Amino acid sequence: MILFRSWIILGYLFRTNVYCGPNRELIPLEAPANLTFIDFDDRDVLIKWDSVDPASVRGTFRGYLIRVWNHALSQVYAIPPDVTSTAIQFFPYSRNFITVAVRNDKYVGPRSQAISFEAPQTEPNMPHLFEHYPLGNHSVLLQWSVPTQPNGVLIGYDVYCAEMRGDEVDERSTIRYFVTGSENLQAKLTGLKAETKYYVQVAGVNCAGEGDRKAIEVELEPHEPYPPSMPSFKYKIDYNLTDKEEQNRKKCNRTRLQNSFQDWEDSWVLGNGEKGKIVTVGSKKEWSHTSCLVNTMIKWIPDVTSDNPGEYFYVKYRIKGDPEYIKSTPQFDEDYMILENFNACVNYEIILIAVDGEYETESEMQETPAIMFMHQYHQHH
Repeated sequence: MILFRSWIILGYLFRTNVYCGPNRELIPLEAPANLTFIDFDDRDVLIKWDSVDPASVRGTFRGYLIRVWNHALSQVYAIPPDVTSTAIQFFPYSRNFITVAVRNDKYVGPRSQAISFEAPQTEPNMPHLFEHYPLGNHSVLLQWSVPTQPNGVLIGYDVYCAEMRGDEVDERSTIRYFVTGSENLQAKLTGLKAETKYYVQVAGVNCAGEGDRKAIEVELEPHEPYPPSMPSFKYKIDYNLTDKEEQNRKKCNRTRLQNSFQDWEDSWVLGNGEKGKIVTVGSKKEWSHTSCLVNTMIKWIPDVTSDNPGEYFYVKYRIKGDPEYIKSTPQFDEDYMILENFNACVNYEIILIAVDGEYETESEMQETPAIMFMHQYHQHH
């Protein structure tokens, strides 16, 4: 089958001449029959339909208009009169609808019966925003935005870093780092050398693959330590350390409708300072542990609006009412840490400390909720 690649009509421009006698243009009578879905071809859908009786066009036969739409978008394509099969772009990861109609010089005829299909995922577009903020002499914090067209289930982001030699990128030095989670929009890039320029890229990843990359150039300037600005943080109690690849595989094997009923995002809890972003631990999740001891993730949120967010961090925490804090080891390489054997049956008080050289600045204290009934806790201890 020879397929014609159609072109897009952004608006209609028809003749306004007045026709007299037998050449007068009238509304076409016949809708094309047997509009049929054939297959997908990359980002296109292949369709075909039956030709119409030329007499039913009632004017100069200019071809067909194909309309494709979903719940939010619509597009129209113009097809020549001798073509009855073509490839048009679909709207990814949504239910699409298509109709075809005949057109002459003045009118468009009745539409065919609509066909519909569930369109597959395609790679996302690039994040619109991508910025970096220095963290001391050897690290930067990268932050980016969610792609405006995820085109499927976002499972994370690929980050690439390569050294530059003048204006050229040294591809052999490229390091790839995968950031898990669609709403995880920052990462710490460490181990950088002073007065060296780096080419850093980020791309969204969904079940169809990696999207277009957004790139920036990064070069650290010499930095003398001084007191960091006040940091903040968010946390997730009962953080799941399961195999992320297996978790993503399950997401990608579900249908769009199944995914719409799933809550894929981590249930973070943020401090009161994060106005408008406070999230409480959900009550829908059933507790499946026989012990109160779980893993809890602490996510550092540096104050990037200041001149010095700090270079690294650690946390101190205690069960509410205890006189002494437990101090964690410093986290030099990541923007998060995992607190193991965290007792989810009691309240904790947590403080995050941003560090730059010998200088330290504490965050506001956050109190974690007890997410399991105390009588269950006593039954297991």
